[in-house]
Amino acid sequence: MNAVATVDLHAQPIDFGREFIPETLTPLAHTAAWQRLEPPHRLRYNQLQALFFNEQIVFFETMVGTGIMQALLQEGWPDDFDATLREFWDDEVRHTAMFRALNRRCAPGLYAAGDFHFIQVPRPWGAILQWTTRRPRLFALYIWLMLLQEERSLYYSAQFIRHKETLEPHFVATYRAHLVDEAGHVRWDQELLYRWWPRVRPQLRHMNARLLGWLVREFFSTPRRGQISVLDTLGREFPELEPQLPELKRQTLALTADARYRRSMYSREVTPRSFALFDQWPEFRVLERAMPGYRYLGGLVA
Repeated sequence: MNAVATVDLHAQPIDFGREFIPETLTPLAHTAAWQRLEPPHRLRYNQLQALFFNEQIVFFETMVGTGIMQALLQEGWPDDFDATLREFWDDEVRHTAMFRALNRRCAPGLYAAGDFHFIQVPRPWGAILQWTTRRPRLFALYIWLMLLQEERSLYYSAQFIRHKETLEPHFVATYRAHLVDEAGHVRWDQELLYRWWPRVRPQLRHMNARLLGWLVREFFSTPRRGQISVLDTLGREFPELEPQLPELKRQTLALTADARYRRSMYSREVTPRSFALFDQWPEFRVLERAMPGYRYLGGLVA
């Protein structure tokens, strides 16, 4: 049985007295302002941040994964690799349903109207994503982004298991199931890139490497509007925090310039396979500017 299918979100009530996500995976915990918050505020921020993190997984698998996988399944693949891709995509659909259900169980009011409360994508950006993800021959960067994000998710899922004694059990069970599947997905991502990237023309490879760096820097490694929305939601639940909100937001956004925080998201510890593959292609030297944890080591292209 697929691991996701074994998660029963209705077996026990959600324990709102526990953290939902390891504290070190939350941005505000990396700021000086964190210690000045009262325990109830820190707990609720942690829970809201976990819901936002689940949203990010749903967003990536629907807004990015759907287009790229549908396009790749139209390609002619030898060795029945298309069957592997179909299994890959079936798993991702189940993941989306699992994280969507967990968020709705924890916060039915926030998700009554849809999958996203903290993430709000402007319509033009949504249209650009829809158009580009369906054209992997031009925009192969999304395959690299899949590997990078799934390997990071693999590391994060392992942190949930490591802190299982203190975290809410439904979140531990969900991320344990996710961990089982993601290990195989990372291998499939690598296989996909071994097959696909050498077919991309050199000029397009350089363009895609630069676009990947920009996308990671702007949307996948620094606090942006979604994190501010988490703080706004926290402020609505705790009106006494209103005087502190501007400083909480300022320190959260300041993490953009915090190399140590950004290394906690992408490094040779967190995303070792992705970095090892980047090393095989000199066009990815540009990622040094996007990810402080990456230094191009060079290597021979197979």
